[in-house]
Amino acid sequence: MRLLALIRHSLVLLLSVTVLSGSLAAQERTQEQDIFTQITTQSSGGNVTITQPNWLRNLVGKTTFHTSRSSVRTGYRIQVYTSNMRGAKQEAYRLASQVRGAAPELSAYVTYSAPFWRLSVGDYGSRQEAQQQLNALRASHPRLMREAYIVREKVRIR
Repeated sequence: MRLLALIRHSLVLLLSVTVLSGSLAAQERTQEQDIFTQITTQSSGGNVTITQPNWLRNLVGKTTFHTSRSSVRTGYRIQVYTSNMRGAKQEAYRLASQVRGAAPELSAYVTYSAPFWRLSVGDYGSRQEAQQQLNALRASHPRLMREAYIVREKVRIR
């Protein structure tokens, strides 16, 4: 009985090592190319167009990156949306997409703090800076920013 258990354990261990080594070998092969090259070269007759900024392409595949030029501290953001109604999550992400289209230079943050979904934009060190941006956004996108207001949060300041 113990011999059978020992054999079973040895077989499981051997199988695990075999699968793991095969997985590592496959991972090494795919790391030679980035995802953009893989998609482009492995196309099955269709056309694939990938459009993104160069800085984003350079980040793909990196597990960590350092933002030594920014620090996290208490600051201000513009809160564009908050709701706890059904569909609030989808609405927050839809509005984030609209904000990114209207003002791509702003960072958009969708967060959940029970029971509310929130969308806030920007990272401002002072309330005055946030207010100036809010006024500019209301002037250029009044419908999108009609309920926006300034909130105090942890922000990334560069």
